[in-house]
Amino acid sequence: MRENGRAFKSYNSELDRKVGPISTPALFLIEGPNDSGKSVVSMQYCYGALKDGFSCYFVTTETSFRGLRESMKNLSWDVTHFINMGQLKIAEMHVKNTMWSSSDSKRILGLIGSFIEKRNDTELFVIDSMTYLLTNTTPNNILNFFTHLRNIVDRYEKTVILTIHTHAIEQDMFLRLRSISDIHFILSIKEMGDRIVRILQVLKQKGAEKSGLMIAFEIDQVFGIRVLPFSQAKA
Repeated sequence: MRENGRAFKSYNSELDRKVGPISTPALFLIEGPNDSGKSVVSMQYCYGALKDGFSCYFVTTETSFRGLRESMKNLSWDVTHFINMGQLKIAEMHVKNTMWSSSDSKRILGLIGSFIEKRNDTELFVIDSMTYLLTNTTPNNILNFFTHLRNIVDRYEKTVILTIHTHAIEQDMFLRLRSISDIHFILSIKEMGDRIVRILQVLKQKGAEKSGLMIAFEIDQVFGIRVLPFSQAKA
């Protein structure tokens, strides 16, 4: 296990210059609407953690093992070596278009927490996305799940990155989750004619001197995240 206080970068030079490294251990939320770049941001930081030597487990509800690997490769983040070396593990969780009862969600959230807790060989977990598991459960189940994750992060020094759709849970619940979390990014979309620009707002960041940073970026199909000057984003 790495010493408390270690950090990893995204290995996107502009993103790292503006946001800085991610201090670990941490509970890290990435919130945003559809197509705002949540998956891409989570993949960028997973890739950076791998480059910095962290062992990672990526759980996807959005695509398949092959789909995730190819998506990262297409964005210039080839993780084949990390998979072959056992440093990166990928799992699919098929929850789309499934009707969950509150008791089903409670049980599955508990299993996810237990899985993270018991993976002693893994330092970073990414779950993209939690949306389907949180939509039909109760506020109490959500709070219990995040409290469990908070305890895991503190006790076992793991880092957990979760992506969540903005409308999956009530806004007042997001405020409560922000208080539990170490890092909270909110993504949004700005359309300018036929051009789509994403906005990343850092609402909370462990170890940062101040929050509220805003970054405009585009998703380049070759280079991944391309950070824009705000003058260009407003043009």
